[in-house]
Amino acid sequence: MKEFEKVFFCGVSNLEECEYLMNRNVGGVLLYPEIFEDPSEFLEAIHRIHGKNVLLSTDHEGGQMEIIPFVPPSPGNLLFGRLDPSYVENYCATAGRIMKALGMNMVFAPVLDLLFPETNPVIGYRSYGSDHRTVAEMGKAAIVGYRKAGIYSCAKHFPGHGRSRQDSHEDLSVVKVSLDELEKDLYPFRVAIQSGVDSIMLSHVIYKAIDDRPASISEKIIKQLLREELEYDGLVLSDAVEMKALAKKYSPPEVVTEFFNASGDMLILSDPSSLKVYSQVLEDALYSGKLSRSSINQSIERIDRLSKNVESDIVSMFEAIQKAVVFNVSKSSCESVTLVLPDTALYTKADVSSSYIPFIEAQAKRILGARVIRFSQLDSVQRGEIVLDLIIDLTDEEIDLHRKLSQRFKVVYVITRNPYLAEHFSDRDHVVTYSLAPVVMGLVFRRLSQIFRRG
Repeated sequence: MKEFEKVFFCGVSNLEECEYLMNRNVGGVLLYPEIFEDPSEFLEAIHRIHGKNVLLSTDHEGGQMEIIPFVPPSPGNLLFGRLDPSYVENYCATAGRIMKALGMNMVFAPVLDLLFPETNPVIGYRSYGSDHRTVAEMGKAAIVGYRKAGIYSCAKHFPGHGRSRQDSHEDLSVVKVSLDELEKDLYPFRVAIQSGVDSIMLSHVIYKAIDDRPASISEKIIKQLLREELEYDGLVLSDAVEMKALAKKYSPPEVVTEFFNASGDMLILSDPSSLKVYSQVLEDALYSGKLSRSSINQSIERIDRLSKNVESDIVSMFEAIQKAVVFNVSKSSCESVTLVLPDTALYTKADVSSSYIPFIEAQAKRILGARVIRFSQLDSVQRGEIVLDLIIDLTDEEIDLHRKLSQRFKVVYVITRNPYLAEHFSDRDHVVTYSLAPVVMGLVFRRLSQIFRRG
C-alpha cells in the first residue's frame, strides 16, 4: 500500500524527519520554519529532496506568515489590500523566483479569507481585507505572480475562514450565516478557480447553512459545492489533520474515509510520525471497502498532474562543501564533546565572520551536545572528553602550544581561516574547513557526530 502514501502532504522541521519521508512515498513535503533556522540544515535537507518527484511547499505568505528567511520581507496582505494588485503580483513573483531557486515548486498561498470584526487573529494580517472584490483581485494577482515564477499556488481556507471566531489550531468553530451571506466569502475562490489556481486548501470550520461537519471532511462542501457547483477539478488539500479543531472530535479513520470519499486529494500531516498511523488507516479503509480504490486513484492522478522532480539551484553548494572540506579524523568513543574557541582573533573590516561565533556555538551545542569554552578555560576539560580545537590563526609559539593539547586530551583540530596551518597538524586528527560560515560548520559538526561514538 506504500504507493497510496502519495496522498499525504507531510511537514518537516528537521533533517531526521526529512530523511524519514524521503524513504517513504509521500506526494508532498511541507517545510516548517525550524528547518530554515540553521542554513546548513536547510541546505542538507534540500540536497536530500533534490531530484525527488514530490510537491515541495511552505506556508510563506509574506507579512504575518514569513517562513523563508531568504525572501525579502513583505508588508503583509492587509496592507497590500489597500493598494493596486500589481504590488501583490510583483511581490509574489519575486518571492516565487527565490522559492524556485531554493527548490520549492509550490506555496500554500494566497489567503482568500475575508476580514470581519469577529475575525480571529489567526487570520488577521493574512487577509487582504473585508471587500470580497478586493480580496478576489489580490488573490488573482498572487496566483499570476507565483505562476510567472513557476510556483504552484494554493488558495485557502475554503470556503472562507474569516467569519470564524476561533483559531482552528485550537478549537472547532461554527459559522452561522445564510448561504446568501456566504456568497461573499466564496467569491474570491470563484475568481481564483477562473484564474487557474493550482490547488485549494479546506478549512476546519463548520458552516451550519451547508453541513454539520467541518468543511475539511464535508461531502456537501468538497464534492457538491467545490467540485460540482464551482466545477473545480484541481488539487484539494485538507488543513493539517492534527489541528485540534479536527483532532479533538474526529478519529483518523473518520477523517480518512470522509475526506477521500468527499473527493479530497491530499491530507496534510504536520507531524511525520502521523504518517504510519494514517497510512495504515488508509490501507484498512481500502481493504474493508469503506474507501474505493478509484477515488484514491483519481486523487493520485491530480497529484501527478502537478508533481515534478525537485530542482534546486543551491544544491551544488552542499556538494561543494562536501568536496572541499578535508576530514582526517579517526573514529572515537567519548563521553562528551567540548568546543574550544580562541580567546582572541583578528577580524578586519572586510570580515564579518566574528558574528558567526554565537551561531556556531549554538550549532555545536545542538548537534554535538557540546559545551563551549575559551582556550584559557582548558583546565575545566575532563578525561574522556573530545576537544574540538577551533583554530582561526596561530603564531609559531601558539602552534606548539596547541599541538601539546593532544598529549592531554583526545583532540580534533578544526582549521578554518588559515589552511596552511594544516601541515603542523597532519599527524593529528584534524579538519580543514576553509570557512567559518555556519552553513559549513553545521555540516562539519554533523559529520563529526557520525564519527564520534558516545559512551
